[in-house]
Amino acid sequence: MMDMLARASSSFGAPGSLATATAAFAFGALLGVVHFRSLALNARLFAEGAVARALILQAGRFALVVGALIGLVRLGAPALLAGALGLLVARAFVLRRMERRP
Repeated sequence: MMDMLARASSSFGAPGSLATATAAFAFGALLGVVHFRSLALNARLFAEGAVARALILQAGRFALVVGALIGLVRLGAPALLAGALGLLVARAFVLRRMERRP
C-alpha cells in the first residue's frame, strides 16, 4: 500500500505540490459524492427496517472515508486539507441537489 501511495505521489510531483493538492481535492469531491449519496440509501434502509443491511452500508461508508483520509495523510497536510475540502464541497453539492427532489 505504501508503495502505491509513493508512486501516486511521485507521479503528481512533490507531496506538497499544487498538482497533488488538486488531485486530492478531486478525489475528496468524488469520495464525498459517493459518501453523501449513499447516505440517502442508508436512511431508506433504516426506515424500511433492514437494519443489518443499513449497518453494513454505514460501516462501509465510514471505512471508505477513513481509509481515504489515511491515504491522504500519508501524502501530506496539503493533500489532506484539499481532500477534506473536496469532501465538504461535495456535501454541499449533494445536499443542494437532494433538496430539489420532490
